[in-house]
Amino acid sequence: MKFAQTFIKHHVMTILLYILVVVFGFYSFQNLPLALMPSMEVPAAVVYATYPGAGPEDIEQQVTKKLEGAVAGLSGLDTLQSTSSENMAMLVIRFTNDTDMDQAMTDLRDKVAQVKSQLPDDASDPTVMSIDIDSMPVVQVALRGNDLASLQSIAEDEIQPALERLDGVASVDISGGYEQEIAVHTDASRLKGYNLTISSIGQQLGADNIAIPGGELDNGSQTLAVRTDGEYSSIDDVKNALISLPAGGTVRLSQIADVSMQPKDQDAISKVDGEECIILSVNKQSGSNTAQIAELAKAEFDSLLKSNDSLQWNIVMDQSDYINMTVDNAIQNIWMGVLFAAIVLFLFLRDFGATMAVTIAMPCCILFTFLIMNVLGITLNMMSLGGITLGVGMIVDNSIVVLENIFTYRADGYDRLEACTKGTGEVIGAVIASTLTTVAVFLPIALSGGMAGMMFKEFCITIVALLLSSLIISVTLVPLLCYFLLGSTKQKSVKPQGSGATPITEKPLSRAYRSSLNFLITHRWAGVALTVVICIVSVLSVSQAGMELIPEMDEGQVSVTVSMPNGSTMEDTAAIEDRIAAIAVDTIPELEQIYYSTGSSTSIMSSSSGASVTISLVDLDQRDRSSADIAKQLRHDLQDIAGCELTVSTSSTMSMSTDSDISVELTGDDYDQLAETADDLANRISALPDAINVESSAGEQTPRVAVKINRENASRFGLNAATIGGLVRGELTGSTATTLRMNGEEYDVTVAGDEDVATSLDALRSMQIPTMTGGTVPLSMVADVYTELSPQSIARKNQKETVTITGESESGDSNAIKAAVDDIVAKYELPDGVEVGEGDTAASQIAETTGTLMLALAVAIMLVYFILATQFNSFSLPIAIMLILPIGLLGSMILLWPTGNHVSMVALLGVIILAGTVVNSSIVLIDYTLQRRQRGEDKNTAILNACPRRVRPVLMTAMTTILGLVPMVCSSGEGSEMMKPMGVVMMTGMVISTIATLFITPVYYSLTDSVAARLSGLLKKIKLPKFNFHKKNPQQ
Repeated sequence: MKFAQTFIKHHVMTILLYILVVVFGFYSFQNLPLALMPSMEVPAAVVYATYPGAGPEDIEQQVTKKLEGAVAGLSGLDTLQSTSSENMAMLVIRFTNDTDMDQAMTDLRDKVAQVKSQLPDDASDPTVMSIDIDSMPVVQVALRGNDLASLQSIAEDEIQPALERLDGVASVDISGGYEQEIAVHTDASRLKGYNLTISSIGQQLGADNIAIPGGELDNGSQTLAVRTDGEYSSIDDVKNALISLPAGGTVRLSQIADVSMQPKDQDAISKVDGEECIILSVNKQSGSNTAQIAELAKAEFDSLLKSNDSLQWNIVMDQSDYINMTVDNAIQNIWMGVLFAAIVLFLFLRDFGATMAVTIAMPCCILFTFLIMNVLGITLNMMSLGGITLGVGMIVDNSIVVLENIFTYRADGYDRLEACTKGTGEVIGAVIASTLTTVAVFLPIALSGGMAGMMFKEFCITIVALLLSSLIISVTLVPLLCYFLLGSTKQKSVKPQGSGATPITEKPLSRAYRSSLNFLITHRWAGVALTVVICIVSVLSVSQAGMELIPEMDEGQVSVTVSMPNGSTMEDTAAIEDRIAAIAVDTIPELEQIYYSTGSSTSIMSSSSGASVTISLVDLDQRDRSSADIAKQLRHDLQDIAGCELTVSTSSTMSMSTDSDISVELTGDDYDQLAETADDLANRISALPDAINVESSAGEQTPRVAVKINRENASRFGLNAATIGGLVRGELTGSTATTLRMNGEEYDVTVAGDEDVATSLDALRSMQIPTMTGGTVPLSMVADVYTELSPQSIARKNQKETVTITGESESGDSNAIKAAVDDIVAKYELPDGVEVGEGDTAASQIAETTGTLMLALAVAIMLVYFILATQFNSFSLPIAIMLILPIGLLGSMILLWPTGNHVSMVALLGVIILAGTVVNSSIVLIDYTLQRRQRGEDKNTAILNACPRRVRPVLMTAMTTILGLVPMVCSSGEGSEMMKPMGVVMMTGMVISTIATLFITPVYYSLTDSVAARLSGLLKKIKLPKFNFHKKNPQQ
């Protein structure tokens, strides 16, 4: 009572404090960074190394296995997966959730450094990198002009350095262009005549084109630096380079080779709307403001290129657009929730002053939360804004309970100060208890590990800050506002509370409610039966809803991944992409822009045999179909394209997992047998109606050329495998001998063999190999040259050869497709030596996440019971209040299936939140019932008098919460799909639990009170100490 009185008497201090909250809240809101999702640290790392020209088997034996052996003993290692493909080895190391990733990355780099010397000389140094979801590109820009080489030069020399100087930009990647090089193509016949090799020419060019510091010398009074300069300065210098001959003498390079400036082999092709271009990807630093960096980058592009009319640039991907639309949509939902809550208050109270009191308190509460978010370093993202949106209807609950009680005291004739102090003091205990029960459910979620903990930590912190702010405001600011704004309310003569039925109980609706309540508390079996029926119906509905990890979001993009056989040229891949683009343009009227790339990109996963086509759609409000519907149609339209594997999916930056709906792992010692078994099993799985994109990691075997050394013949000529392999590699692939600096640019000088050698098998067989005696022999004399089939890639898991069958569910029902696949696998007869196991599926991750959330729910229920037992000093009263949970929690999911939503991690979070919110109205109801019993009323009379008097605050708090959720449930804007299932669960749960609170909670209170009384009587008879099962009441 004194608490509210203090803030009313010191009203100047109170007003100034909240003015500061509003000012700093606005300031914090303006300065909060924008992001799509909270920053999440994935306990995984990637190690990759390249070995140009090597096939999957060579990569596995010479690179992959050595890296695996180095990292296998890492502390905290969970799984070790590797892929050996053409030219590259890649390891994915997953750690346990409790691993210290900073220490793990340090240990990983140390382990990898120890095996660098064991890798082949031509292999690159292994790269170690953590998987950072937050470091993805924020902006991708297409740069177009007449010449790709000049575009590449402008991008590297001007644009890239300028962008990387921007605050918050980590790096800028460039793809799609090409560079010039000095190509040295040797003449095989002339090399044979001079007894030269490609490697010896490259070594001489590297030794000739060099500058070496020579030290210093004294020249009179000066000390001068000495530099020995032999660097080439023009192409002519390279052409005129003198090559020493083994037999003595020299020959100019131009006499034995063709030397010219020409483009390097293009390692990537990028096109926007069919026109070749350069793609620049701007990557942000972890934790920086995504929207701000995107705006800075676009402004820098405009500044750099506006003076050059020959260059055109357009945005291919801008993550900030989707983030801004999502944030704007969420903020709009927040203010709509505030408006709905104010309307509900006015309709119930019909008092402008009372409505204004809470309406003023709500923005103060939200701004107070923004201030706390700024202090804690929380960004404005979908989760934090979702917490505020969800809490808009909840934050007024405390204020409504306080205001309604003050309003009632004022209407009963008490003066302003007494009404405010008595009204606040009477309900402050219930308000604190209801807030703590709601806050308690968020603690287990925020402290849990795994994906749920990472994803919802900021959501929980935000909503806890919101609820605690509402508690503080409800007992400080609301009484003060009521003191000033309720002054015009008509006063009546003072009529002490508790002196019989209040006027509200004599109204027609109240009499009908009392009559129904009287029937239920005298026929308690009816209330129990109703509970059972609702629970059964809810379980049946939930079983039909299906499950998913997170709701699929429509980000306005459809992606087509093209997998080509090894050895396919970029031109072949580009031709396939052109066909896909043409079909997309003809069949997708919602298409806004189409971008596709071939070959290497900023992703370590890409290769020359793979490519992707990204189709950008118009905004969501400008089309009738979702991106998922468009992807489904496009998947059907592309069925006639042969010679490659196509995977059509909706692009999503919100994907929390790379796990597939279908994942079957086959392990064994014979890789060919594994691949054959996997192909057969994949064909059976792909026959399932709901299965799409089913494929084996072994893929189809592709032809390659094998050079098998004939050791006996080779030894006769003084040759070995290393010498022959190096000569073949130099002839076909070539090597960079040195670098020419000319006109401020650097050009690689590449020495390669005769281009005719790479035109056929016969030409390769005829390739001349120098011998130790000074002569040459054809390659066919020392090796067998033939074609053979080889796998496109070799996968291993925990150092065992593995083939994985993956696929997706077209309907999105991961559990159903998993059950169907398990049935096929169980009936499949595996050959000897092949073992089958379940891979990392979306269903297994759903099960793991669901288990985490169910544990959090159990802990939350225990905490709620602890708080209620402490508040009421009773063991039985919390049970009476919490018996509403089965109805509220199960009933909350009853509309997921009818509304087309699935049971997801977001929906389950809504269920957990309800565990702390659905009991709040019951607390208010039971608390006032106990107060009336303490005034001398018997149990049934107290129930019949207390419940009608608390109908108004119960309905008001429920309606404000429910209507506060309406924007979340009904919104169709960008990002709304993520929080919609939670809104449906919360709204349904609040409706059902409110009805149950008014009709079922009194039944359970009556029932538990009777049971507690009987137990107390039994304890008296057996002369045991009497436990305080419920509060001591004057009259039972």
